[in-house]
Amino acid sequence: RLAPSMTMALLLRFLCRAAGFASVILGAMEMVLSRGLNRVIAPWIAKEGLPYNPKMHLDKLEDRDRLYIGINKGLTVLFVYHLMLAAWRLPSIAWSWSELRLANTAGSLALFFLSYDLFYASFHRLLHCRGIYKYVHKHHHRQISPTRGNYDAINVHPFEFFVGEYLHLLVVAIVPAHVVAVGLFVAVGGLLASLNHTRLPFRIPLAIYDVRNHDVHHRWPDNNFGQYIMLWDRVFGWYRDYEPPKVA
Repeated sequence: RLAPSMTMALLLRFLCRAAGFASVILGAMEMVLSRGLNRVIAPWIAKEGLPYNPKMHLDKLEDRDRLYIGINKGLTVLFVYHLMLAAWRLPSIAWSWSELRLANTAGSLALFFLSYDLFYASFHRLLHCRGIYKYVHKHHHRQISPTRGNYDAINVHPFEFFVGEYLHLLVVAIVPAHVVAVGLFVAVGGLLASLNHTRLPFRIPLAIYDVRNHDVHHRWPDNNFGQYIMLWDRVFGWYRDYEPPKVA
């Protein structure tokens, strides 16, 4: 049995390490997905953004918006911890540089995104069902013309955010990969999800990814449920092409 003083010392050490870990994750989110996206990445992508109707923009964040954003930042820290723990313990995740292959990096990364969006698009579609929508996903659709990047991206009901994040963990558990692919999956995924909620006309050729696809979803909520790719939306008949909004 540990003495009270030793128990307190272990608790304080754990809290300090947890606080340090949280600071690193939240600091990275703020620097890369918020400030970095607007100050560094945005000018590099384009001088002019996608048009939008100012009347369809949520100009001021309310108390519930700030509460959800704060909770979801905390859930992000928890998710990253569980992801690191899973990657370390899963036998399907390789760590040695000698095991690095094209198949378990680029190949696994492609399978990560394909698998994730199959699960996510289905879950997202479910959130739009009558009887569920108003309790969870309706909050996110108060913003018809996203502009804030990461802040608009994580301004969702915490239940929705939790499921969306941990679907990444599910995919990592079922697709064998090198840890490099896992890191790229989470980093690139976070960046693309943030870009989805900007006016930046960024796209990856061959119809792999296009910011405009998610802009369509915010204006026509019954279309384009995928987070990263539109493959499953095309398969299930949910896809809709981008149309510039009327700004006058």
